[in-house]
Amino acid sequence: MSNKDLVDLAMQLAQQDGYDPALDLNATAPRADQPSETPEHQRRRPTKPPPMPTASDAVFFQPVMPAKVRKTAGELAAMIIADLSQVKGCPQRGLKVSVYGSNPWNAWLSFGADAGPVPNKTELQDFLDIITERLKRLYDVAL
Repeated sequence: MSNKDLVDLAMQLAQQDGYDPALDLNATAPRADQPSETPEHQRRRPTKPPPMPTASDAVFFQPVMPAKVRKTAGELAAMIIADLSQVKGCPQRGLKVSVYGSNPWNAWLSFGADAGPVPNKTELQDFLDIITERLKRLYDVAL
């Protein structure tokens, strides 16, 4: 349920002009063998719809997108390396991440001679893609 739905529901409840047995959860339903006290059309009368939002309401209910934090390319590369180093089999040396571009920014993974043989190279590159996509949602590159 969205915030607008909640506001609409609250407006409907606030504008009701009296008791509605159809909305009372504690009321007991009349038995079929007893005559009803009020006619059917009075018991189930429709409630008055809430007024349509005005222009000022529309401005008030605009979705708020959190601002992305700005990080330098070096900071983002260090964050990626820190995440990759948690993967089993990731080399402790010879790993280089380059962050390039601005919007959207990209990352490139390379293995130097110090890394030695890397049997799970493809797995690390797949993790790079996952980590980069997560960080792109949170951070922009500060130029």
